[in-house]
Amino acid sequence: MSFDLEDDGFVGSVGGQEGHQLHVLGHGWIVQPKHHDFVASEEVIAAANIESLRAAMLDGRRCCSQLPGSTEYVHVALEHGADFHALTSPVDPVTLWVESDRVFAVIETQARRKPPWNADELSLLLAPAASQYGCAIERVLYESHGGDPADWDGLGLDREELEELHRGGEDEPHEIHVRVAAEEALTVSELLAAGRAVKALLAAHQGGALDVETVRNLLRGGHPSLLVGLSESEWFEVKAQAYNIGVPGVAGERQKIELAQDVARFANGETDALLVIGLREGKGARKHAVDAVTPVPISAIDVDRYRAVLDSKIIPPVDGLRLEQIELGHGCGLLLINVPRQARELQPFLVHGAIVADKVEGAFFSIVRRRGEGSIVTTAAQIHAYIVAGRAFLRNEQDDGQPSLREGIHEG
Repeated sequence: MSFDLEDDGFVGSVGGQEGHQLHVLGHGWIVQPKHHDFVASEEVIAAANIESLRAAMLDGRRCCSQLPGSTEYVHVALEHGADFHALTSPVDPVTLWVESDRVFAVIETQARRKPPWNADELSLLLAPAASQYGCAIERVLYESHGGDPADWDGLGLDREELEELHRGGEDEPHEIHVRVAAEEALTVSELLAAGRAVKALLAAHQGGALDVETVRNLLRGGHPSLLVGLSESEWFEVKAQAYNIGVPGVAGERQKIELAQDVARFANGETDALLVIGLREGKGARKHAVDAVTPVPISAIDVDRYRAVLDSKIIPPVDGLRLEQIELGHGCGLLLINVPRQARELQPFLVHGAIVADKVEGAFFSIVRRRGEGSIVTTAAQIHAYIVAGRAFLRNEQDDGQPSLREGIHEG
């Protein structure tokens, strides 16, 4: 791309000031309305190399250039073609900042109070979102009504005054500024993608640690790669491949039991949980953490078929069970199985069928629970305790003169 003094009348027709435009060869114009920042539609600026953008902005022939002494800003319009206008088109929340030596994608957002991490900790949390695009977090800056809290230590206040200032500032709204920089030769499109990924991960983290709802929102927003590195836990499990529940015979029955057991483990837990099909668990040092996105064919994760298996295999049916397909293109996607926290009186959830010594036993039932990223079995003693507790409850009801739940129960 280059700085260019001549155009065919397009610049003025979309609100730009003639003589202040940049030309992306073969794509179009980046324009600058009078007394405003530069604006371009994404289809124009995306193909530009970030180094050529910087060089064009530094061109000495430009009128009213702010470089190299000050930062210049380029906004990416969300409209293009005949709909694009430099003054009225909505713009992407990720902005390009051009300085004399680098180009940054910048995210600015507001938190209702001081974030739970310092700037360095937040930088580490956001780094995976940037690194997948060949970028890094260059800087995280917090600002409140009193300025950047990192600068308060230099105000010359004594210890008590400084501690009081920090305490008072924690409950004030904080502006969060994140600058993303390329670590290799990239296009503007790639730098913008890194900035948008960082923005999505920042939004997910703003409520605190990731949970079922924030993970679901990241996946719905088309950001499954942001979960790479997230560890499996009492509320989160991933499967790289779909369960082969459509296979006939014993092999298909095994898959149905395994699916039901994976869901029942969460139902027997004490928290909302999420099983995601289409994410791969790592190996070695990365075991029990998401290692890669592995979309599966949409035809293999039919919601109705999965729900039918779960409803027929888990006793009682899981209350509030939600299954959701996320399409990622090319006929592939993810399946999200959300298991809400279940009422204690419904537990334990049983699975009709068991796998004993690697053999499918369709007439058996199994009780499975989850501990951390692994599973534990329910012992005979625990099952006996459940039965004894249930019988004691029924007997107490009868002793209190209440209608007994034993009516209609056959004991053989």
